[in-house]
Amino acid sequence: MSEEKKIIPYKVQKGNRPAIEEVIGACLDGDLKETAMDFALWMRENKMPFKLNTSTTRSQRADYKGERICHIIVYDDEVDFNHVDKHNPGDPQYWSVSPCLWHWEKYEGYIVDERWQNIFWDNVRYCNNCSSKGRDAGKIPPQPCAGGVCKNFFGKDFNGLCKHSTPAFTTIPNPDETTVNAVKNLLGLEKEVRDNL
Repeated sequence: MSEEKKIIPYKVQKGNRPAIEEVIGACLDGDLKETAMDFALWMRENKMPFKLNTSTTRSQRADYKGERICHIIVYDDEVDFNHVDKHNPGDPQYWSVSPCLWHWEKYEGYIVDERWQNIFWDNVRYCNNCSSKGRDAGKIPPQPCAGGVCKNFFGKDFNGLCKHSTPAFTTIPNPDETTVNAVKNLLGLEKEVRDNL
């Protein structure tokens, strides 16, 4: 990486529409790069290629059967894509994967049998009162979700979760190879369910 931040305006990003593999190559190094690249190539080979999201080149989504099936974010503090990532844990290099398992209940037993529930348990999203952040007191009241909700995933209770936190809405930061392989299997199960709807 160069000593100077590379600034890539959104208009250039939108015009170039780089593949996620290009973004991974520009932003990540070492094991992070290898794991993220392997995952992106697997998605492409399985007919779920990532495409440019509307906000930035390093936030891309994959669809299957007309619905989002996965979302990926790639970040490097030396490459400024004019976008602040609320999920970035502060690492200089970072990537996350968010499998969109809309039909997870149909293969919940398999998830438990394979002991993949920890992927969700370790990455639940707690409420941070986002509905009331940045609003002037008294002008717009906080939404009903402020403070979080109680939910049960795979037999474990969680309190204070974001109302959107489900196995269909889980962000996994810097997943290792074992976790990525589990995510691939989960996406395969999701594809099967969607194929049979």
